Amino acid sequence: MKTFFTRTHREAIDKKKLPLSFPYKLRFSIVRILKEYSDYSEYEQENTTFMFAEETLKTFYGQPHLMTYNADNKRVPGNFEEVILNGFPGHVLDCIEAWFDRNPGGARDCEEELNELFMINDSPWRIVNGTILLVDSEFLHTAVRAKSLKLLKDSGSMGALEEYQAAIKDLQSGEIKDAIIKSHKSVESVMKTALGVKEHLTFGALLTRLIRSGIIPEYYDEFLKHFEKLMLGSVKERNLPGRGHGQGTEATVIPRSLAEFAVNLAGTVNLFILQQWIDTKKEKDKKAVEDDIPF
Repeated sequence: MKTFFTRTHREAIDKKKLPLSFPYKLRFSIVRILKEYSDYSEYEQENTTFMFAEETLKTFYGQPHLMTYNADNKRVPGNFEEVILNGFPGHVLDCIEAWFDRNPGGARDCEEELNELFMINDSPWRIVNGTILLVDSEFLHTAVRAKSLKLLKDSGSMGALEEYQAAIKDLQSGEIKDAIIKSHKSVESVMKTALGVKEHLTFGALLTRLIRSGIIPEYYDEFLKHFEKLMLGSVKERNLPGRGHGQGTEATVIPRSLAEFAVNLAGTVNLFILQQWIDTKKEKDKKAVEDDIPF
């Protein structure tokens, strides 16, 4: 089964590293939007999406009932809607992810409305492909991460999508090295998608094929080589203080700012490669049509 928000970010939640706060008005609006895009039973008009999402969360939590808070601020059993309205903030995000896990027909439109709601309420949370993500910078989210995720999904590069989402999750959870490594992997997967290959190839071999294919102009060769060095140089053991450097055996902690740079840089490179690939395909299709014209 899917691992929802509070389990994915358990350590960050325990250490209070995440901005978990949802005013009642925002919670109320979340419920209304989710209801609008939910499925309902034919005769009893029950919200079946809420019902199934609630059962999923009971299994996820290993509890016979979902828990919320009453007017006296005491923990009491509650249904799916009551958890969103009065439950622990992390459980609100669990509920949203569980709702999207049911994947009703209006999921994409619902995602857009919820993101607009979070934005106008100055909430740092966004939903991308049914997964909750923390937005550290609205500009970076709009210009890089959200566009990258959307283009990855629309282009069918699902392996790269999963890796890039995982990199963002690791970043917001403080798993710095993992965020950098997964960002790099997402770019390799995008390159494979553009080339239509599945076998294991080194980054250099993929880059050579991209240039030969005409998808990437040759003058980007050095830039992408430097990209790989930037991404992996910070996490390779030989670049960390240790026996070989005469500074003890403790590895230097990689700063979060470097990981954020790596994730955003990978998003930019993913956008560039995918857009080049899409544009190249359009040109080929256009040329094929022109070649078929009998005059």
